[in-house]
Amino acid sequence: MRTLLAIAILIGGTFAPSATADAARKIKRSATPPYYYNPKVESECERRARAEDPAGQYAAYPCWARETFGRGSSGGRGR
Repeated sequence: MRTLLAIAILIGGTFAPSATADAARKIKRSATPPYYYNPKVESECERRARAEDPAGQYAAYPCWARETFGRGSSGGRGR
C-alpha cells in the first residue's frame, strides 16, 4: 500500500509542474480611468465638509466624516 501511494505521489509530482499559473494579464489596462474625472469639480459633500471644517483639522477623513466631525468642533448646528 505504501508503495502504491509513493508511486501515485511521484506520478502526480511529475505532472504538477506542467500546470503553470500564468499571472500575466491578457488584456492590458490603461493607467487612466475609463470615466471622465475632473478633480477641480467639487461635490456638494466636499463643499459642506469645507464649510463645517474650515481649518482642515479633519482633512484626512472622507467628506461626510469631515462634515460630521467639524460640526462638533465648531459649535455649529450639530450641538
